Amino acid sequence: MKKPEIFKLSSLSLAILASMTTPTIAAEDSQKIEKIMVTGSRIARAEVESTSPITVVSKEDLTNLGISDVSSALRRLPALTGRTENNQSSAGSNNIQTATLRGIEATNTLVLLNGRRLVGSDEDGLVDLSSIPFEAIQQIEVLKDGASAIYGSDAIAGVVNIITSRGYEGFKITGHYGRSSRGDADERKVGFVTGISTDKASILIAASTSNNNGWEEKDRYMTKDADQSYLGGGNGRSGTAPNPKLTGFGLGDGTWTVPDAANPSQAIAWDYTKEGYNYREAQSGANDNKTTSVYAFVDYQLSDNVTFFSELSFHDGFVQGNQAPPGTDTGWYSTNVDTPNAFKRYPDADGNHFGVGAQQKYNPFGIAGNVAKRFSEYGSRIYKSNNTIQRYTFGLQGMVAEDYDWELVYSSQSAKLVQEGGPQPSLIQIERALSNECETAADPDCVALNVFGPEGSVTPQMLDFINTTAPSRTNKNDLSFIQASIAGPVMQLPAGEMMFSAGAEYREDQLSLTVDQAQRTATFDVSWGGSVTPVVSPVREITEYYMELAIPVFEDLNLEAAVRYSDYSDIDQTTTNPKFGIIYQPIESLKLRGSYSTGFRAPTMAEMYQGRTSSINTNIYDPCNPNNDSNYVNTSIAGCANLNPAFSKNEIQSNDIIGGGNLALKPEESDNMTLGLVLAPLDDLSITLDYFEIEQSNVVFSSSRYVVDQFVSGNPEFANAVIRSNNGTGYIQTIYSSSNNIASRNLSGFDLNINYLLENNLGTWRFNLDATYMNEFQVQDTSDTAFRDVVGMYDSAFGSIPEYKVNTQVDWSIDNYRITWDATYNSKIEAASDDIMDSTLFHNLQAGYYVDNLDVDIHFGVHNLFDKNPPFLKANGTSTDDNLYSFRGRFYYMGFSKTFN
Repeated sequence: MKKPEIFKLSSLSLAILASMTTPTIAAEDSQKIEKIMVTGSRIARAEVESTSPITVVSKEDLTNLGISDVSSALRRLPALTGRTENNQSSAGSNNIQTATLRGIEATNTLVLLNGRRLVGSDEDGLVDLSSIPFEAIQQIEVLKDGASAIYGSDAIAGVVNIITSRGYEGFKITGHYGRSSRGDADERKVGFVTGISTDKASILIAASTSNNNGWEEKDRYMTKDADQSYLGGGNGRSGTAPNPKLTGFGLGDGTWTVPDAANPSQAIAWDYTKEGYNYREAQSGANDNKTTSVYAFVDYQLSDNVTFFSELSFHDGFVQGNQAPPGTDTGWYSTNVDTPNAFKRYPDADGNHFGVGAQQKYNPFGIAGNVAKRFSEYGSRIYKSNNTIQRYTFGLQGMVAEDYDWELVYSSQSAKLVQEGGPQPSLIQIERALSNECETAADPDCVALNVFGPEGSVTPQMLDFINTTAPSRTNKNDLSFIQASIAGPVMQLPAGEMMFSAGAEYREDQLSLTVDQAQRTATFDVSWGGSVTPVVSPVREITEYYMELAIPVFEDLNLEAAVRYSDYSDIDQTTTNPKFGIIYQPIESLKLRGSYSTGFRAPTMAEMYQGRTSSINTNIYDPCNPNNDSNYVNTSIAGCANLNPAFSKNEIQSNDIIGGGNLALKPEESDNMTLGLVLAPLDDLSITLDYFEIEQSNVVFSSSRYVVDQFVSGNPEFANAVIRSNNGTGYIQTIYSSSNNIASRNLSGFDLNINYLLENNLGTWRFNLDATYMNEFQVQDTSDTAFRDVVGMYDSAFGSIPEYKVNTQVDWSIDNYRITWDATYNSKIEAASDDIMDSTLFHNLQAGYYVDNLDVDIHFGVHNLFDKNPPFLKANGTSTDDNLYSFRGRFYYMGFSKTFN
């Protein structure tokens, strides 16, 4: 077998490149001509060219980079930035992996498999990029332009099209193993692909299974402590600690604690700097995850002009992560909107409400009070999620009247995402265990809770009594569609044939979200968790029609035009979105191209139909105390003047965000423009430069920061939108922040790719540079606020938006040997004048060898070659932006593939 040709295609960017092969057709001379369809067009053509910029990543390129999954591949692209979720995005039950082209939310990036839609996994309908086995993939194409005229909703920022292999013959097995230099973060993966072909039929089956370990925050220098003063940050330890924090109990003003369980009545002042809890000792830095995926493709030629095909895929993904032990705060919950009647049994003459009775079994003071205590005896909460996906696609494709390709497709898909929390205490049971009646004749089955002592005061019997079933929620998405299309020539023009494509699509989409009784908003009973309202959305019916034209005006000038009409059954609005493109070649070595289109994004089912929710927000913000300092209020702001500095610090390090769906939402709208050039001054040198511009309006947005600003400024419309602790004089406890069509964005920038291939006596060399310059990312949170530019900034809504992102790569090969070096650059990010992440440059290296007589390819590599830490960020509490960086450190890996013929 011939060894793979590693460097004949460019690595991370080609402006114009073949993508999906359609069935070949007979020409007048009876020879077979292969037609190619590029992402962003429904017209297959003998010559490949696109009016929009397309990035192509082949599987061979990814193997050279030590990449074996789609998410990691896309994160290498400079066009992806912002809040791209991945399996290294901190602790908890995050399960799916997403893509955010241009830094806009992932709901604005459409993900396709072989040009067709995929079912989403979560309530926002986001596609899990890990659900396609890497072994089935031929290449990944990223259209960096709006494409609503071609594909419909969601393609505002662009399209990710995963192309699978066709016509593969043989059997190949692959393996991958890696481990960090700290001795953790193990990656294990095995897979295979096999295929056979006959004159009339072919079949391809690919499968893979992976088992990857995460790491603990305590095992990394930058994440070992929530008190970040050793890094130049502040103390973010939690005020809910194993040592109880007491108020009331006749102890006087302030907060108190009991350090000695043997002397519970000997209370001392509670000191946050000493007692604050380092929750990062108990949390995952990255989650463990397992995946099993199977993909199959079959086609059979029914006649000379008709072929049947079927595409099946199945995925099971499991994620597990640790979070800190739960706790409770009776004073906080007594004023929480989710628990309006909790811990109010014991009022005093001043109108205060207390949750611990004066005669409670372990109360040494004989006076009622409130307590905040973390039940560290639980150990870490273990969060788990399981994502199962099934896709069934069947179709017919063929040719009519010798020149016209047609296709009829039906697909049925479903995804179920089950998320389970770790052991959580019940508020109802805690209130019973802290009452006067517990373990008396009035409540003999109760087990009293001892909150008057340090860690160890709470016994296993006490935990068993207050424990509730681990909270769980199940999200189920169903998607089915029928597509019909036809494409071919319209007429012969002097410069060539005018081509067209036309089609129709009917699609049904539905969301159901169920949660256990304890986690429901109406019956909320989980200490240390958020509430969710179950929802079963109506079936959304979408009817769409589209047409596309490719017009050769002159030999060196081609035009494209497309339009798509969309009608959504549950939105009182139809949309019609056009797209126009031009490509002009004034000389052989230069092509100029441009496009203009409008786009839309329909509100997700959750955005419309979700009931009231509450979620814990750890990215706290308060202009009255911007650094969350003790005993500080910015009295220069009028809206802060009446606050009490003694209660200004949010020691819980979180607050509640109250949100929910909005049936009145309308589609988001956009205008997209690209202008570019493709230059090939030498046979082995190509340069592409593209300008992009996106204007997005009517954006569905929820900004808790905006709500807080309006509340503090005294806007009467927001007078009840923020609740502060201590009867309105303390820190921010709850924010009402619902979604509306209120925001706008204006983005622009440039993409650059330079690719050069050199062959000499020393071997074959390839040099590739891929870069994105973000010129502006203007954000308007509501129509009555000014735009703000988040380029080069860290923003709580969008994450980090670097001004420059650059990926450069050098490949070398000779005979059966090869070496790949690549480096990734991100420019600096500013969250505040005193909170700046410096620019970074990370290096990776890989060497490989192909063993001819065994048909085995082996490779060894190192990611983060120099073991650099990510830059420090104070703003989000995780020590960096872990959507952009990772704390994994230096990572060694090896892999192999073995081919059988």
